[in-house]
Amino acid sequence: MNQNNTNDSIFNPQYTITPTIQAQIDEFERNQWLIQNLLLMPQHEEWLHRDVRVSRAASTTRIEGSTLDEDAVGRLAARSMVRAQSEDEQDNINALQAYEFIDFLSDQADIPVDELVIRQLNRYFIATATPTLTPGAYRKGQNSVGGYQPPDQGDVPGLMRSFALWLRRDDDGLHPAVKSGLAHLHLLAVHPFWDGNGRASRGLETLLLQRSSFDFKKLLSLEATLLGMKDEYFSAIGRSLGNQFQDGYDATPWLEFSTSALVVCSRLLVEQTTAWHKKMSELYSYGPEAGLSTRQTDGLMYANQMGQITRGGYIEVTGVSMATASRDLADLTAKGFLTLEGKTRDRVYRPVPVEQVKARS
Repeated sequence: MNQNNTNDSIFNPQYTITPTIQAQIDEFERNQWLIQNLLLMPQHEEWLHRDVRVSRAASTTRIEGSTLDEDAVGRLAARSMVRAQSEDEQDNINALQAYEFIDFLSDQADIPVDELVIRQLNRYFIATATPTLTPGAYRKGQNSVGGYQPPDQGDVPGLMRSFALWLRRDDDGLHPAVKSGLAHLHLLAVHPFWDGNGRASRGLETLLLQRSSFDFKKLLSLEATLLGMKDEYFSAIGRSLGNQFQDGYDATPWLEFSTSALVVCSRLLVEQTTAWHKKMSELYSYGPEAGLSTRQTDGLMYANQMGQITRGGYIEVTGVSMATASRDLADLTAKGFLTLEGKTRDRVYRPVPVEQVKARS
């Protein structure tokens, strides 16, 4: 077990790198290499980023009980100056903004991940909470989560200072998969805020990974994987933390789970981006043969990624006028690449698999 007791003022996590953890780290590294060596056009990568941000926001709020799925959150993300119609919508709008902040911070190496950043993360996630929940401020009372009792409120400032000092260390030799996982668990253990601790903890792990050499082009949605493994997620937290906060808790059970979750989500990303790359190659190869312009192929790729496209979305992707967008979409529909749903104002175009288009021609 790690016993690096060199400075009592710095958080000193206790854990053992078991053969299971090491094997999972090894696979995580292989998946990172595959993603880093996958050629994606910058424009297409940005589309994938949007999709991942929606996935993260929808998943982290659903872990907390939200009922909105990714399609509903995607519609929220596509609307500018949106006014929430429910608490669920507001929670997801907050989460979308939090993940925009995380993506921004991921590129700001001169800004340390410290207490201010963690408090700002919490502030974003529960920005519209009632004042009594004090977004971004440490709790001034005792709370409990399920059957778990966090530390006394008087201990929170010191624990968070100790945690922040550890986060800022870059000489500890910890693998990013280990450090980000330990950070996730410890923020849950301290539970420094009245609300939003789980969302902030998941956001913190994503931020630390994206600032490391294992950023996966910012395309990992660990949050979606944790939603799919929700029971195992909560069980692993309980196995490491028990029912009450204690200094020196053993993070090994948690790390065995957290590294397995990283393997699952990175493996899925490899599969998804490989399929995306194949589809992109097919479309850009077949497009000219079918009489499509480059911008039509770009719009079609976007439709395939998002599952649909509107005239407004086509204009955003291609930069053409409304009239040109209407002509291009009509042409894509006539050639069988898109199907049309809805009336004039609510028209949505859905992509048809290239194989089907080829079979009809």
